[in-house]
Amino acid sequence: MKILATFDGTPFSESTLPLLERMAALPDAEFLLLGISHEPPGKLMKGPRRTFIVGETLNAPLPDVIHTSEPRYAELKEQAIERKRSEMEDYLLQLAAKLPPGSTVHVQAHVSEGAAKLIIEHAQEEQTDVIVMATRSRQGISHLLFGSTTEEVVRSGVAPVLVVHPTSKP
Repeated sequence: MKILATFDGTPFSESTLPLLERMAALPDAEFLLLGISHEPPGKLMKGPRRTFIVGETLNAPLPDVIHTSEPRYAELKEQAIERKRSEMEDYLLQLAAKLPPGSTVHVQAHVSEGAAKLIIEHAQEEQTDVIVMATRSRQGISHLLFGSTTEEVVRSGVAPVLVVHPTSKP
């Protein structure tokens, strides 16, 4: 049985772990822990700060630099994405270690804004038997504005979805 479990790096998404631990006892249980981080926002870094002393006479050629702070280096977007992907992969490996010994576990980390689409694509490619994911159960205006990744995956019909709410006991 192929089980796709989704994580976003928050304790909230880890609420599925007790259920996954019980599912590990199923015959031929094979897990794919799929981690999805949001793309890091870009931020323009300021240049180094310099302080000048301007000469007292009108004939002073150029100001003398008396202090330059250390330059701040920013990551390129590709570097930030790779760092987040690597951090997510490390996180998934820590989660995999929490499953019972002898469990077959694969981990795959992604950085993407389209979590639902990515989950659906992986479920199709892997021919997943079941998808396990947590839901925040947004309601009202926040649900209308942001939608629900879980809802989109359920509506896709790609596989049965076991939905865990963090306050419920799996």
